[in-house]
Amino acid sequence: MQVWQKRGNATTILEAILARAEASEEELLAPCPAPPEAIDGIPAAADLIVRCALQGDMPVVIVGDYDADGVTATAILVKLLHHFGVSPRAIIPRRFTNGYGITHSLVEGISHSLLITVDNGIAAVEPIQAAKAAGNVVLILDHHLPQAEIPPADVIVDPHLHPERNGYEHYCGAGLAYKLAEYLCREESSQEKKDLFFDLLVLACLGTLADVMPLTGDNRRLVMSGLAVINRDSWYHQLSPGLKSVLDLSPRPYTEDTIKFQTAPILNATGRLFDAGSASVLKALITTEPAAAAGYAAKMKAINQRRKDLVAQWLAAVEEAAAGQEEAPILLVRCQGIPEGIVGIVAGKLSEAHQRPAFVFSDIASAPGLLRGSGRTYGDFDLSPLIPVVTPFAESAGGHAGAAGITVSEGQYGPMGQAITQWAQDNRPPAADDTLYYDLDVTEADLPAVLSVLKAHAPYGPGAEKPVLALRGLRLQTRGGQCYRLMGKGHEHLKLFGQVSDAVGFDLTAAYLDLGCPGTVDLLGVVEENQFLGKTSLQFQFHAIRPCVETTQPLLPEEPLLAQV
Repeated sequence: MQVWQKRGNATTILEAILARAEASEEELLAPCPAPPEAIDGIPAAADLIVRCALQGDMPVVIVGDYDADGVTATAILVKLLHHFGVSPRAIIPRRFTNGYGITHSLVEGISHSLLITVDNGIAAVEPIQAAKAAGNVVLILDHHLPQAEIPPADVIVDPHLHPERNGYEHYCGAGLAYKLAEYLCREESSQEKKDLFFDLLVLACLGTLADVMPLTGDNRRLVMSGLAVINRDSWYHQLSPGLKSVLDLSPRPYTEDTIKFQTAPILNATGRLFDAGSASVLKALITTEPAAAAGYAAKMKAINQRRKDLVAQWLAAVEEAAAGQEEAPILLVRCQGIPEGIVGIVAGKLSEAHQRPAFVFSDIASAPGLLRGSGRTYGDFDLSPLIPVVTPFAESAGGHAGAAGITVSEGQYGPMGQAITQWAQDNRPPAADDTLYYDLDVTEADLPAVLSVLKAHAPYGPGAEKPVLALRGLRLQTRGGQCYRLMGKGHEHLKLFGQVSDAVGFDLTAAYLDLGCPGTVDLLGVVEENQFLGKTSLQFQFHAIRPCVETTQPLLPEEPLLAQV
């Protein structure tokens, strides 16, 4: 049985916000910027670009990554170099052909050039050695954790390499690219770099939110500034056509949630379904032609919808394949035919649904006899100790605490699965904690004022989480003879009608019906603004529901009002 427990002793929404962020109000409202020269390696990286590309006319090749951070970081560097009259060659790895990171195949054929890696490179020791042997000058811009051996690049910018030398260390690839641009353009007037930096700031904001970086310090400043640009009409219209077309795929006003849950998936979808899809996303972000921008955006929108449909389709198939593993501490599923780019998403959704770690494997169309799998954890359980366990059976294996990737032959899949199962038995994940934590008790009448304070202290995310509210005694209102509406293709989502605010619970229809449809409820969730058909309304999004202790008689309408969304 779920237990609702208040954490902390906040009595106002502001106290709850500051407690979750463990910061002062000033730190949230006016985060301190970190000067680019305070990031170890940025001045040296700028000097290298000036010497090799701006003064030495050396060809420039940028190798990014296929996720939203990697693509936005690459776009920043391309736009920055164009600003100085340099036309670089930009390479985005093919997800299925090249895989993650800098590989020998990516650097093969590049010689006597300035090679810039961004959002990768810190672990690519041998490929960087090969690039150096071919006469290249190499600059690495990366934010991933360094390994025991460091690549022999000419300059490395990675704040995790020497954290003590950095004014701030939690940037993503796009954030680092932006700081490099700040340093390179530090002597230009505001007017000279205005249009360029509107684009770069928004790209850095997109990359930071898409990569789920801490919203503290300089990251917070970047995101707040980027959101300010795209929400102010006079600034928004100065953005490049490609960037505007991509942003136009999501509704305004833009918030951190809009970017994380609508824009970022659109940026990632094309690369998940097509080998070279992320290269097309880069073209969309950097194009200056309005017609081309509109064409790219339309394709990206259609592909993202296809991605959603595929995830739903394959999640149903994977759920069926997982039948019989109710007692397994880690779910292990093999399902033939899942597109490689969505295996990780499906594994994550399976993990969330069953509240335990999950691995999903599927065959590789381009490599008969091999299976590729993605693992996702649940809660605080660390998957990284599992990697050495599977390595003897796998063609390749890697990962971190929250996720893992494994490639294995069909012949070794069974033995590997047995090893995972045995390890899981010996290191069982802790039982799911039924305690649900919240930060503040509120009533429906409090919600408008609470939302006002929340908006004033946004954005929210890692390092500044939005407080969870316990909405007490929500008395449902009848509209057209109904007090609630079922939504979704399977009627799995629930909307409850309130007087001040409606409440929406995803996948909570069954829970409400099981309670007997009480007319007065308590909810756990967050308050937000809902944008629909150009109208803005207050909405409470909840993840837990129970009858209010002072509940009235159950409301049992003869026919629930059904709506497809």
